[in-house]
Amino acid sequence: MSVYIEPIRVAVFLFPFLALLLSLPIFVKQYRQYGHFIFSRGAIIYTFIFYLLCAYFLVILPLPSREAVAQMTGPKYNLILGTSLKDFLSDTVLRLNNPSTFLPALKQSVFLEPTFNLLLFFPLGVYLRYYFKFDWKKTLVVAFFASLFVELTQLTGLYFIYPRPYRLFDVNDLFHNTLGGIIGYWMAPLLTIFLPTRQEIDEASYAKGLEVTLVRRFVALVIDWLAIGISTFVIN
Repeated sequence: MSVYIEPIRVAVFLFPFLALLLSLPIFVKQYRQYGHFIFSRGAIIYTFIFYLLCAYFLVILPLPSREAVAQMTGPKYNLILGTSLKDFLSDTVLRLNNPSTFLPALKQSVFLEPTFNLLLFFPLGVYLRYYFKFDWKKTLVVAFFASLFVELTQLTGLYFIYPRPYRLFDVNDLFHNTLGGIIGYWMAPLLTIFLPTRQEIDEASYAKGLEVTLVRRFVALVIDWLAIGISTFVIN
Protein backbone atom coordinates (compact mmCIF):
# COMPACT_ATOMS: atom_id res chain seq x y z
CA MET A 1 0.00 0.00 0.00
CA SER A 2 2.93 2.36 0.70
CA VAL A 3 3.87 2.14 -2.98
CA TYR A 4 0.65 4.02 -3.77
CA ILE A 5 0.52 6.34 -0.74
CA GLU A 6 4.08 7.70 -0.95
CA PRO A 7 3.61 9.34 -4.40
CA ILE A 8 0.48 11.05 -3.09
CA ARG A 9 2.48 12.43 -0.15
CA VAL A 10 5.05 13.81 -2.59
CA ALA A 11 2.24 15.38 -4.63
CA VAL A 12 0.78 16.99 -1.49
CA PHE A 13 4.17 18.52 -0.70
CA LEU A 14 4.81 19.82 -4.23
CA PHE A 15 1.21 20.73 -5.04
CA PRO A 16 1.14 24.36 -3.81
CA PHE A 17 4.17 25.25 -5.94
CA LEU A 18 3.47 23.23 -9.08
CA ALA A 19 -0.25 23.98 -9.02
CA LEU A 20 0.38 27.73 -8.96
CA LEU A 21 2.86 27.46 -11.82
CA LEU A 22 0.63 25.23 -13.95
CA SER A 23 -2.61 27.03 -13.12
CA LEU A 24 -1.46 30.58 -13.78
CA PRO A 25 -1.81 30.43 -17.60
CA ILE A 26 -5.23 28.79 -17.19
CA PHE A 27 -6.34 31.48 -14.74
CA VAL A 28 -5.23 34.22 -17.13
CA LYS A 29 -7.05 32.58 -20.04
CA GLN A 30 -10.24 32.13 -18.01
CA TYR A 31 -10.08 35.71 -16.77
CA ARG A 32 -9.66 37.06 -20.29
CA GLN A 33 -12.49 34.88 -21.56
CA TYR A 34 -15.06 35.55 -18.85
CA GLY A 35 -13.88 38.83 -17.35
CA HIS A 36 -13.83 37.34 -13.86
CA PHE A 37 -12.43 34.33 -12.04
CA ILE A 38 -14.57 32.75 -9.34
CA PHE A 39 -13.59 30.41 -6.52
CA SER A 40 -15.52 27.37 -7.74
CA ARG A 41 -13.69 27.37 -11.07
CA GLY A 42 -10.37 27.81 -9.31
CA ALA A 43 -11.12 24.92 -6.95
CA ILE A 44 -11.98 22.62 -9.86
CA ILE A 45 -8.81 23.51 -11.76
CA TYR A 46 -6.67 23.11 -8.64
CA THR A 47 -8.09 19.71 -7.78
CA PHE A 48 -7.71 18.58 -11.39
CA ILE A 49 -4.04 19.54 -11.39
CA PHE A 50 -3.60 17.84 -8.02
CA TYR A 51 -5.08 14.66 -9.47
CA LEU A 52 -2.73 14.83 -12.47
CA LEU A 53 0.25 15.23 -10.15
CA CYS A 54 -0.78 12.23 -8.07
CA ALA A 55 -1.39 10.10 -11.16
CA TYR A 56 1.98 11.00 -12.66
CA PHE A 57 3.87 10.35 -9.44
CA LEU A 58 2.14 7.00 -9.10
CA VAL A 59 3.56 6.11 -12.50
CA ILE A 60 7.20 7.10 -11.95
CA LEU A 61 7.76 6.69 -8.20
CA PRO A 62 9.60 5.28 -6.37
CA LEU A 63 12.65 5.98 -8.54
CA PRO A 64 15.28 3.22 -8.42
CA SER A 65 18.97 3.75 -9.04
CA ARG A 66 20.35 3.39 -12.56
CA GLU A 67 22.62 0.60 -11.38
CA ALA A 68 19.70 -1.38 -9.99
CA VAL A 69 17.73 -0.94 -13.21
CA ALA A 70 20.70 -1.98 -15.35
CA GLN A 71 20.83 -5.30 -13.50
CA MET A 72 17.15 -6.10 -14.05
CA THR A 73 16.49 -9.11 -16.27
CA GLY A 74 12.70 -9.38 -16.08
CA PRO A 75 10.30 -8.89 -19.01
CA LYS A 76 9.88 -5.39 -20.38
CA TYR A 77 6.33 -5.71 -21.68
CA ASN A 78 3.24 -7.89 -21.75
CA LEU A 79 1.08 -7.76 -24.87
CA ILE A 80 -1.33 -10.56 -23.94
CA LEU A 81 -4.74 -9.10 -23.11
CA GLY A 82 -6.57 -10.95 -20.34
CA THR A 83 -3.49 -11.91 -18.34
CA SER A 84 -4.72 -10.09 -15.24
CA LEU A 85 -8.04 -11.96 -15.31
CA LYS A 86 -6.26 -15.26 -15.81
CA ASP A 87 -3.92 -14.53 -12.89
CA PHE A 88 -6.86 -13.57 -10.69
CA LEU A 89 -8.78 -16.75 -11.44
CA SER A 90 -5.75 -18.95 -10.86
CA ASP A 91 -4.19 -17.22 -7.82
CA THR A 92 -7.06 -15.70 -5.86
CA VAL A 93 -8.08 -17.19 -2.53
CA LEU A 94 -11.63 -15.99 -3.10
CA ARG A 95 -14.33 -18.61 -2.70
CA LEU A 96 -17.87 -17.34 -3.19
CA ASN A 97 -19.24 -20.02 -0.85
CA ASN A 98 -16.78 -19.05 1.89
CA PRO A 99 -17.23 -15.48 3.24
CA SER A 100 -14.03 -15.77 5.27
CA THR A 101 -12.02 -15.57 2.01
CA PHE A 102 -13.53 -12.24 0.91
CA LEU A 103 -11.24 -9.94 2.92
CA PRO A 104 -7.99 -11.86 2.21
CA ALA A 105 -8.85 -11.81 -1.50
CA LEU A 106 -9.15 -8.01 -1.44
CA LYS A 107 -5.57 -7.77 -0.14
CA GLN A 108 -4.03 -9.87 -2.91
CA SER A 109 -1.99 -8.21 -5.67
CA VAL A 110 -4.06 -9.96 -8.35
CA PHE A 111 -7.02 -7.89 -7.12
CA LEU A 112 -5.27 -4.68 -6.05
CA GLU A 113 -3.31 -4.10 -9.25
CA PRO A 114 -6.25 -4.02 -11.71
CA THR A 115 -8.42 -2.21 -9.16
CA PHE A 116 -5.89 0.58 -8.67
CA ASN A 117 -5.48 0.89 -12.43
CA LEU A 118 -9.23 1.39 -12.70
CA LEU A 119 -9.24 3.97 -9.90
CA LEU A 120 -6.23 5.78 -11.36
CA PHE A 121 -8.24 7.01 -14.36
CA PHE A 122 -11.66 7.11 -12.69
CA PRO A 123 -11.30 10.83 -11.73
CA LEU A 124 -10.22 11.67 -15.29
CA GLY A 125 -13.57 10.47 -16.62
CA VAL A 126 -15.39 12.51 -13.99
CA TYR A 127 -13.53 15.73 -14.83
CA LEU A 128 -13.86 15.25 -18.58
CA ARG A 129 -17.63 14.96 -18.35
CA TYR A 130 -18.34 17.40 -15.53
CA TYR A 131 -16.08 20.35 -16.34
CA PHE A 132 -14.77 19.81 -19.87
CA LYS A 133 -18.18 18.61 -21.18
CA PHE A 134 -16.77 15.70 -23.21
CA ASP A 135 -19.05 13.00 -24.52
CA TRP A 136 -18.23 9.34 -23.88
CA LYS A 137 -16.44 8.92 -27.22
CA LYS A 138 -14.04 11.79 -26.56
CA THR A 139 -13.58 10.53 -23.00
CA LEU A 140 -12.69 7.10 -24.34
CA VAL A 141 -10.10 8.55 -26.71
CA VAL A 142 -8.55 10.83 -24.09
CA ALA A 143 -8.43 8.07 -21.46
CA PHE A 144 -6.84 5.65 -23.94
CA PHE A 145 -4.11 8.02 -25.07
CA ALA A 146 -3.46 9.22 -21.52
CA SER A 147 -3.04 5.58 -20.50
CA LEU A 148 -0.80 5.00 -23.52
CA PHE A 149 1.35 7.93 -22.39
CA VAL A 150 1.64 6.30 -18.97
CA GLU A 151 2.63 2.94 -20.43
CA LEU A 152 5.15 4.51 -22.82
CA THR A 153 6.66 6.38 -19.91
CA GLN A 154 7.25 3.02 -18.28
CA LEU A 155 8.40 1.29 -21.47
CA THR A 156 10.99 3.97 -22.25
CA GLY A 157 12.48 3.86 -18.76
CA LEU A 158 11.24 7.34 -17.89
CA TYR A 159 11.99 8.74 -21.36
CA PHE A 160 15.32 6.91 -21.70
CA ILE A 161 16.76 8.26 -18.46
CA TYR A 162 17.16 4.64 -17.37
CA PRO A 163 18.92 1.98 -19.49
CA ARG A 164 15.76 -0.16 -19.56
CA PRO A 165 12.18 -0.11 -18.18
CA TYR A 166 11.93 -0.49 -14.42
CA ARG A 167 8.17 -1.10 -14.65
CA LEU A 168 6.28 -3.39 -16.95
CA PHE A 169 4.47 -2.12 -20.03
CA ASP A 170 1.21 -4.07 -19.80
CA VAL A 171 -1.61 -3.97 -22.33
CA ASN A 172 -3.96 -5.02 -19.52
CA ASP A 173 -3.14 -1.79 -17.67
CA LEU A 174 -4.03 0.08 -20.84
CA PHE A 175 -7.41 -1.63 -20.85
CA HIS A 176 -8.04 -1.10 -17.12
CA ASN A 177 -7.09 2.58 -17.25
CA THR A 178 -9.36 3.25 -20.21
CA LEU A 179 -12.19 1.34 -18.57
CA GLY A 180 -11.70 3.34 -15.38
CA GLY A 181 -12.03 6.58 -17.34
CA ILE A 182 -15.29 5.40 -18.92
CA ILE A 183 -16.68 4.28 -15.55
CA GLY A 184 -15.81 7.70 -14.14
CA TYR A 185 -17.63 9.32 -17.06
CA TRP A 186 -20.84 7.40 -16.38
CA MET A 187 -20.60 7.99 -12.62
CA ALA A 188 -19.93 11.73 -12.93
CA PRO A 189 -23.59 12.91 -12.66
CA LEU A 190 -24.00 11.01 -9.40
CA LEU A 191 -20.75 12.29 -7.89
CA THR A 192 -21.25 15.94 -8.93
CA ILE A 193 -24.96 16.23 -8.19
CA PHE A 194 -24.39 18.88 -5.47
CA LEU A 195 -21.79 20.88 -7.43
CA PRO A 196 -22.60 23.80 -9.71
CA THR A 197 -22.73 22.88 -13.38
CA ARG A 198 -20.23 24.22 -15.90
CA GLN A 199 -22.99 26.41 -17.35
CA GLU A 200 -23.77 27.90 -13.94
CA ILE A 201 -20.06 28.60 -13.35
CA ASP A 202 -19.75 30.32 -16.73
CA GLU A 203 -22.88 32.41 -16.17
CA ALA A 204 -21.65 33.50 -12.74
CA SER A 205 -18.29 34.43 -14.26
CA TYR A 206 -19.90 36.50 -17.00
CA ALA A 207 -22.20 38.22 -14.49
CA LYS A 208 -19.35 39.15 -12.16
CA GLY A 209 -17.21 40.09 -15.13
CA LEU A 210 -19.57 43.01 -15.80
CA GLU A 211 -18.62 44.52 -12.44
CA VAL A 212 -15.51 46.71 -12.57
CA THR A 213 -14.21 46.12 -9.05
CA LEU A 214 -11.38 47.95 -7.26
CA VAL A 215 -9.15 44.94 -7.72
CA ARG A 216 -9.65 44.99 -11.48
CA ARG A 217 -8.99 48.73 -11.54
CA PHE A 218 -5.81 48.31 -9.51
CA VAL A 219 -4.54 45.50 -11.78
CA ALA A 220 -5.30 47.61 -14.85
CA LEU A 221 -3.47 50.56 -13.27
CA VAL A 222 -0.39 48.45 -12.56
CA ILE A 223 -0.37 47.08 -16.11
CA ASP A 224 -0.75 50.58 -17.57
CA TRP A 225 2.14 51.98 -15.51
CA LEU A 226 4.34 49.02 -16.42
CA ALA A 227 3.60 49.61 -20.09
CA ILE A 228 4.31 53.33 -19.72
CA GLY A 229 7.53 52.65 -17.80
CA ILE A 230 8.83 50.16 -20.35
CA SER A 231 7.90 52.43 -23.27
CA THR A 232 9.59 55.43 -21.61
CA PHE A 233 12.74 53.41 -20.95
CA VAL A 234 12.92 52.20 -24.56
CA ILE A 235 12.31 55.69 -25.97
CA ASN A 236 14.95 57.28 -23.70
